[in-house]
Amino acid sequence: MTRKIDTDAMDLLTRRKLLASGVAVSGTVLAGCLDPADDDAEPPEDDDDPAADDDDDEPADDDDEAPSGDQLNFTQQVAPIEWDPVVANDAYSGQIYHTIYDGLYEYQPGDLELEPKLAAEMPEVENDGQRFIVELREEPEFHDGTPVTAEDVIHTFTAPVEEETDNMPDVDMIESAEEIDEHTVQFDLEFVYAPFEAITLPSYIVNAEARQEDPEAYNTENPIGSGPYQFVEAEIGEFADVELWEDYWDEPSQVASIRYEPAEDDAGRVARILGQETHLIEGIPPADWDDLDAEEGIEIASVESTGYLYFAFNCAEGPTADPDVRRAIAHCHSTRDYVEDIFGEAAEWTNMSVAPETADAIGMEGIDHFQDMAYEFDPETAQDLLDGSDAIDEDTQIDIIAPPDDVRVNWGELIADRLGEIGYEAGVQRLDWDVFTSSYQSGDSDEFQLYTLGWTGGADPDVYYYQLFHQDNEGLTQGHYYENDEFHDMIIQARETFEDDERAELYNEIQEIIIEDCVHIPGWTDLNAAAYLSDEVEGLQADLQTTTNPRMDHPDVTLL
Repeated sequence: MTRKIDTDAMDLLTRRKLLASGVAVSGTVLAGCLDPADDDAEPPEDDDDPAADDDDDEPADDDDEAPSGDQLNFTQQVAPIEWDPVVANDAYSGQIYHTIYDGLYEYQPGDLELEPKLAAEMPEVENDGQRFIVELREEPEFHDGTPVTAEDVIHTFTAPVEEETDNMPDVDMIESAEEIDEHTVQFDLEFVYAPFEAITLPSYIVNAEARQEDPEAYNTENPIGSGPYQFVEAEIGEFADVELWEDYWDEPSQVASIRYEPAEDDAGRVARILGQETHLIEGIPPADWDDLDAEEGIEIASVESTGYLYFAFNCAEGPTADPDVRRAIAHCHSTRDYVEDIFGEAAEWTNMSVAPETADAIGMEGIDHFQDMAYEFDPETAQDLLDGSDAIDEDTQIDIIAPPDDVRVNWGELIADRLGEIGYEAGVQRLDWDVFTSSYQSGDSDEFQLYTLGWTGGADPDVYYYQLFHQDNEGLTQGHYYENDEFHDMIIQARETFEDDERAELYNEIQEIIIEDCVHIPGWTDLNAAAYLSDEVEGLQADLQTTTNPRMDHPDVTLL
């Protein structure tokens, strides 16, 4: 099924998802690297919220007072922008609203083990995977005292399609959502969608009545969830405050209130934690990682993320339409060495287009299998392939484009330098987000031959392979325009096959084609991490996904 997606909305969705992955990498892996909010770049809040032009890199509070009392201060890497999960799609808003709302199902901190939350039990699956029946717990209530019912669940899953929000692709396979009774919902799908349980059902449930009364206010002023924290107030780009809801239906959290403040400058975040002006920061510059880890009174919680960083080729036009040219470029440098030298222990080279944790969850081949298929640094082979190709000569320049992020610009410059050493010209353009997005989506060889991006990923391989490789998403979430009918058919077959072992076989073959035809140069997955004051905070847990990193909703988190 081809998704019906508004291109402008998809541009925004793409920037938000790649932003979450790209910023996390640039903030935690490379010293002095520039986030998309750097001085010469388009600020990420501009990408996500055109009204946020006046956001500063530093929090609005100039008093720099040390945190105290019952309020936990959380310094974020990027300013959040909205609070309604039907609409919101940026990771940094998610870091806040995951405390305000409960999911129908939720993942345990640090792994991909799915458990019922508002649901009473795991869904009953019928009709060969096209029907899911979900029974709700009876005790949960929203912050306004109204019970969580089937009506709220149905609205949460149908509103993105009805309103054509950025989250529409996550639910548009739902043919109908029917209320069986006040606490039971039946979902019927248009086709078997294997990741429905892993990706779609773990959605945060909104208050249908309150949201429908005033959707704009619900998103920006008065979100009402059923989670452990209530929304208090926020000023976009400056702060957001939540406070513990005393009548929370589940195990209560231990922190009375949380203030979230953005500090998009790397040095500013580090200075705040070293000066004990905040309880925790996320987005740790790698040059400061060891020093922070060794600092008395500061600890780092970390876990491998579900993110994926990569280079993609223009497979439709220009010299890189020739697979041998793509293979030569892959041979002219070592991605393995780049990752190990620059990132150290803060990232893992994978040579996979899916996070290893996600691949393991359905039984795909392990990381060693795909690392063995990598294009090793071999300049002689690279030169032979280029010299033997009719698609390129020594006067042809390979154009590489990158978003405003040092870690990916530097990767591109490494490739360009190595090409230069074997007699072929290449140049790297550092573009602001809007120009970069329109360029790579175009598939135009006059714009680029290679581009580099990141993806936040998720709990199922479909989130990677369908979004980043299938032809349905040409000009949206992928700009390589790779043509291979069998390949695209396998991606659809994998997402519409219910058995994990069959899906794993398909994804193994899909990944092998990606490597053999060199559609991507797969890069790495990084760590999600947070540095915190260990004398003042206890029980903090990092999480695989940026949207819930760290898990501030967890009852183990305590202010000492």
